[in-house]
Amino acid sequence: MSHGGGGGEDGVSAEPNLTPLLDLVLQLVMFFMLVANFVADEMSDKIKLPVASQAKPLKATETNFMYMNVDKTGHVLVPSREPLVSQDEITFYLRQTIKNHPLGARAGDTVTVIIRADKDSKFKDIHKTMVSIKTAGFKNLQLRAELPGAK
Repeated sequence: MSHGGGGGEDGVSAEPNLTPLLDLVLQLVMFFMLVANFVADEMSDKIKLPVASQAKPLKATETNFMYMNVDKTGHVLVPSREPLVSQDEITFYLRQTIKNHPLGARAGDTVTVIIRADKDSKFKDIHKTMVSIKTAGFKNLQLRAELPGAK
């Protein structure tokens, strides 16, 4: 009677199979890398937000939102597309977003559009984006700013 580790006479091994565990870990790593890329695309690092002492952070309960990044040249940066220049392009993009949203036509009532405008952008470009958002059917709109000393 042997109590050692290893196959013994009948060749049965008591070692655990780590392949499914490693497969699961690699799938989780790929999932989080993919999700992190989508979030990074929406939050363009080319945009330097203005500083405002009364800026409030996004509430944890707010989950239905989308970002519109306005750079200093007035172009609207959206993920996986060329920059949107004209008001018609911005409105068309937003209408397509509502059409393809899981909530359908109700997306305009429930989704908050957050404008992240560069501190050097002109008001006429931000206003053009705001008018496009309202024309497309969105009812909730916010502007983003940084707190003094925040990075």
